[in-house]
This record gives sequence, structure tokens and C-alpha cells, in this order.
Amino acid sequence: MKTKLTMKTKLTLISILSGLNLLGQTITYTNFSNSLTNVLSVNIADNNSFNAILKTTTGAGVTWNAAGLTVQSGTPLVNLSYSAPSSTPYASLYPNSNYCLYDSALTTFIGYEYDNFNSDSISKWGSYEPSTAHEIYQDPDKHLIFPFNYGQSFTDNYAKTNYSNSTTISSYQTGSRTVTFNGYGTLILPQGTFQNVALISEVRTNSLGPDSAYRYTWHDISNGKILLLRNENGGSITTVWNNELPTEINEITKVLDFTIFPNPISTVAIVKINTQFTKKDLSLSLYNLIGEEVYKTQINNNETVINRNGLPNGLYIFSIKSNSQENLATGKLIFK
Repeated sequence: MKTKLTMKTKLTLISILSGLNLLGQTITYTNFSNSLTNVLSVNIADNNSFNAILKTTTGAGVTWNAAGLTVQSGTPLVNLSYSAPSSTPYASLYPNSNYCLYDSALTTFIGYEYDNFNSDSISKWGSYEPSTAHEIYQDPDKHLIFPFNYGQSFTDNYAKTNYSNSTTISSYQTGSRTVTFNGYGTLILPQGTFQNVALISEVRTNSLGPDSAYRYTWHDISNGKILLLRNENGGSITTVWNNELPTEINEITKVLDFTIFPNPISTVAIVKINTQFTKKDLSLSLYNLIGEEVYKTQINNNETVINRNGLPNGLYIFSIKSNSQENLATGKLIFK
């Protein structure tokens, strides 16, 4: 049975999740390039759970509260990573790209995005969808420059060819994109609070119609990762958020000496305790990223088994507590 976190537990988690100092208001290639080697694990949100005021909250030291985001029913957890274009079937169409963003397990659901990252900018050279509809840029679409400072803005032109399938050209398109770094501060997501976050707002015009497209991206300034993204193109709207935990909880918080292995977990894991606490003193709970307790077990001996019991793939918060409900250790477990 799923149970909600108690207020005491919520406060404990909040104290773990918060506490970073604002590190700076400049996005640099050195920091941003860290994201190229990491998996971006995202939830696809119900667009109605996105608060529109987030888009217009700008300035220095602001707070964006997106804790109310919920997952769109029936959508999978998406694990995106940057790979060499040569690892994909369409690399020859995008010779100027040096990275491709995709989920290798979901290529029938989400397509490939071909980008060029270099020390002064990020530009998109095209994308290829599962339906075989795709786009190829003759003049790339620049999304970011380095360094990029709070209050700075730039405009760049693009040109591309759109294909309705693998061979049929549907249209030629030109336009411009204006990108503005118009806010920094604190972002609250369902799983915790992130400090040192930048809001990058983009407006794209196009030659095929009067409507502009809007994109709002909240980046972790320290490593470039996308934390929240809202894309609005006419009636087509997409909202996704990074479901990873804030920095502090990425490292296990220990009051007692223990190990959990393996992690990530396929079916079962072992909790090994080396502690002065007696067996009856300890319990372990798992929480999903919306704060529901989805698993609980007593730690009855030095080695206790965590059984997956049908829990879906994804990231979970574990908490080891004493019988007085004192939180002794908190960290993350991944089921894959």
C-alpha cells in the first residue's frame, strides 16, 4: 500500500535536498559540457499541471515552484543521452553534427536530435522522428552561446528543409530564434529543490506562418543539465522535467555504517548493516518521486533483502530509520 510522507519525513528530505549556495549567473561551456556524459532521465508531464506563471517569473534570485507537475498518463520514463551520431541510422544526413540526443530503448516513441556542441555555441542540425518525418538544416538553429550571462540576449537566423517521410520534401522554412537569459534562482520540482538555476527563454519565428514558437528551459548552471523544459508551438505543447535528485541527495547521507548492493537493481538488492543498533531498531522504506512510500521492510539481521516486487523502472529515495523514526540514512536507488 502506498502511503504519503509524514510532515516530519518531508522536512527531513527537504533539509537534505536544499542548501546549495548560488554559484554564479553565467552559463559556460566548461560547466555545460558535463551534461554530455550523463543520462538525462525525464518524465513527460501533463501539460495542465504546468503553472503558466513560471514562464513570466524573471529576474535575479527568483523562485519557480513547479512542485505540482504530474506525469502524463501512459507515458514512459525517458532516458536521454548524448552519443556519437555514427551510433544512429541517420548520421549521414547530418554530417555537421557531433552529438545525437536520443533514448536507445525508445526509438519507436522518441526520435533523434542531431546537434553540434563546441566551445562557443550549441546548434541544432536536424531531427529524425519514428514516423520517418524529419528536418535537415542548411543554416543551423542556434540555441545557446558560451559564455552566456544573466540579462544577455542574442538572435540568430536558420534555414531548413522539412520532409513528410524518408524522401518527400514537404516545405522549406526560414526564420530566426531570439534567446534570452532572463532569470536565475531556485527551482522546486516534485522530487526536491534545486539552487543555481537559469531560465533561458526562446522565441522562434518562421516563414510558413504568423505564429511564433516559444521554448522555456531551466538549466542547472553548475553542470548544464536541463531540469525543466516547456515547448509551445501553436497547438503542440510539450512539458518534461528531469526526475533526478538535487545534488546533496546524490551522495548517501550516513549516520550508520551500511552498504546497499547492487545499485542499480534488476530484481533484488542486499542491505548490509555494520552498526551498534540492534536488529529490531531499523526499518527501510522506499519512496517514489512524488513522495509516496511504495516499499517498507524491517532490517532483521546484518544482511536484509530488498525485493523489487514489481516496482517499475526509475529512481527511488530510500530512508533507513530507527524505531523512534529518526532518519539515519537517505539516498537513492535505481531500478532498471
